[in-house]
Amino acid sequence: MPEKPKTNDELELRIDSLAFGGRGVARTDGFVIFVEGALPGDLVRARVTRSRRSYAEARTVAVLEASAARVEPRCRHFGICGGCSWQSLAYETQLEYKQSQVNECLSHIGGLSGFETEPPVGAEPLWRYRNKVEYSFAGEDGVVNLGFHLPGQWRRILDIEDCLLHSEATNRIRDRIREFARASGVAVFDQNSDRGFWRHLTLREAARTGEIMVNIVTAPGEFPGADELSRQLMGEFPRIASLLWSVNETRAAVATGFPFRVLAGRDHITEEVCGLKLAVTPSSFLQTNTAMAERLYEKALEFAEPGGDELVFDLYSGIGSIALVFARRCREVFGIEIVDEAARQAMENARANGLGNATFRQGKVRSALKQIVEPAGNAVPAVLPQIVILDPPRAGASKKEVQRILKLEARRLVYVSCNASTMAANAAQLRQGGYRLTRVAAIDMFPHTPHIETVARFERD
Repeated sequence: MPEKPKTNDELELRIDSLAFGGRGVARTDGFVIFVEGALPGDLVRARVTRSRRSYAEARTVAVLEASAARVEPRCRHFGICGGCSWQSLAYETQLEYKQSQVNECLSHIGGLSGFETEPPVGAEPLWRYRNKVEYSFAGEDGVVNLGFHLPGQWRRILDIEDCLLHSEATNRIRDRIREFARASGVAVFDQNSDRGFWRHLTLREAARTGEIMVNIVTAPGEFPGADELSRQLMGEFPRIASLLWSVNETRAAVATGFPFRVLAGRDHITEEVCGLKLAVTPSSFLQTNTAMAERLYEKALEFAEPGGDELVFDLYSGIGSIALVFARRCREVFGIEIVDEAARQAMENARANGLGNATFRQGKVRSALKQIVEPAGNAVPAVLPQIVILDPPRAGASKKEVQRILKLEARRLVYVSCNASTMAANAAQLRQGGYRLTRVAAIDMFPHTPHIETVARFERD
């Protein structure tokens, strides 16, 4: 029996494919080795970082022979930051692997076949497409840094100079706030000592209106020079429509969900998606690629094929972006959203767009649907939908949620997913409940990363 690789062994490996998540796959003496920083066709020298019974993990030390699909990365932080791990892979090849991973999940995890697979929808633009970014503050050797956590090193921050996924304007705003923090003489928050002030910076940019939201997240305490910073930022960056200060009183290293104060401007920015005006608050969920979100919503509408007289349920409806797109093509739309603020925001967005046929309810999908399909006492069952749209979080819908969805007996389901593996697991349960997967489309919201958004259509047999 061949000897399995040991930690810190250096091996020469030929990469033959990409694993789900983006690492290269090599095989040697019966072992599968997942190699960080390697592409299909590469011959690499790699150091083993972890060894298990039937597989190992490794990191590329040197590329000995480059794959024909390998291209020169554009970002100066590539290979250090840990993000955009596919920017060294030709974009056409990125799309091929993303499509194959969606199909593999549906066939291997979901056990599905016989569905139509559309060509993947490529992204436009390929750079500076994100409308939201979260940075972290860190103090090293007395210097305030502002950037991203290094992979596997959550106490260290890579001080970012220019992130090519975000606009030049938001990069400049980050730089100005970092300069201010360094000059303030106030320390970065330290989780160990529970002391310090600066914690996170979240920037949101409306691609269609140009409005920018700046949310500075700190520990409790007096904000030194807050008025001066407001004057500087609002004077230098007139596109800032919302300048906020959030206070995180916990030790949790997260950037959202905390009470905030408006330092200047409004408490929200306005974005336009598919001709709809949407108010976006600090905690609002909106697809992070506005241009491709429009393509995604259009594909969902195409798959749903509303005739104009349907009742549509939109589950996990957020601030109502998908629901309101459907409201213009259906008789009525009813959305369910667990976050109370998002549900209220969705109603406000409906009113702002003059869509009186869209209503939203705050609550868990499972419990809200139970009240609809299993009314208490002698209550008359609610009218059931002809079309159901579901866009669950990355973990997918729970088994009980899918059971409730099946009881709606809608003739068509449109499933929007950011995680093909959890969608496939849900698809298997839908098949057992009498639904047939008919069409699948991959929409590339995240160029240069392994992530892919998927739209799937299910028909009730």
